[in-house]
Amino acid sequence: MSLSSFAAKGQMRAGVGYQGAMLDSPDYRPGIGLNGYVASEAPFLGAAASAGLGLRADYQHYRLEGNDQIDQANLNQGGISLTGMIGPNALFFQPRVGGHVGYTRLEDRNFAEFGPDVSASFKFTPQLGIHALVTPTWLADENETDFHGTKMGLGVTWSTPGA
Repeated sequence: MSLSSFAAKGQMRAGVGYQGAMLDSPDYRPGIGLNGYVASEAPFLGAAASAGLGLRADYQHYRLEGNDQIDQANLNQGGISLTGMIGPNALFFQPRVGGHVGYTRLEDRNFAEFGPDVSASFKFTPQLGIHALVTPTWLADENETDFHGTKMGLGVTWSTPGA
């Protein structure tokens, strides 16, 4: 099977990466953390495009501005989201746009999380590559409290072309 035939088949994708994030609160410094995902993609439009659904999990740690010690005033955020992405079905460079909806826990409070996603993967081989992700987010809870923020990640991705 040639390399070019992989782009015409569905695939399972997974990745893990470093993630930086910012909340719209001046009380907290930019956060650092991790993200990971797993997704299934399938070609359509005669294999010119690809669309998929997946799950993404992430963790962030935000430090209180003006405080260099780790203490109870710092924020920890962890969540999981359902993502949907679409983009051109290329062999090596694969940009994607889409969105996510999910759940986030910010310290002791629960939030719904949703927003758009923009990602790009560059594959060195049909199975291994790097990916970048930008995710503007909106966190809302039942008390009408909300936060806005942006997450940016960079990591490795692997896939099973032709699955």
